[in-house]
Amino acid sequence: MVKRNLSIFLVTLLAVALCSSTNGNPTMRGRKYNEGWCVPDTGASEHDMQAFLDYGCSQYSCAEILPGGSCFEPDLLMAHTAWILDLYYREGGICKEGLGFITTSNPSHGTCTFP
Repeated sequence: MVKRNLSIFLVTLLAVALCSSTNGNPTMRGRKYNEGWCVPDTGASEHDMQAFLDYGCSQYSCAEILPGGSCFEPDLLMAHTAWILDLYYREGGICKEGLGFITTSNPSHGTCTFP
């Protein structure tokens, strides 16, 4: 089950990245924008993702990405970072430059719904 969810998430994230890069969206990195979703850049380091996840969860409730939450699975750093990056974007209007980018492809998967 976890391998299946992981595969679905990774394919979805890859599709999001590919669709975004072909639509010119990388020019929106780090800029204020009111549409789309902020997701991790595939080149983001694990250290930077973990640091942002720690920071984000100190500022906002991360119940959705904790065990039992609708976005806990797949239990991957990139998946959890996607959720907190998008929440940060929704609340502050900025997709963290160097860590995330704006995509027009909805990253929701399974029971996890991104707004």
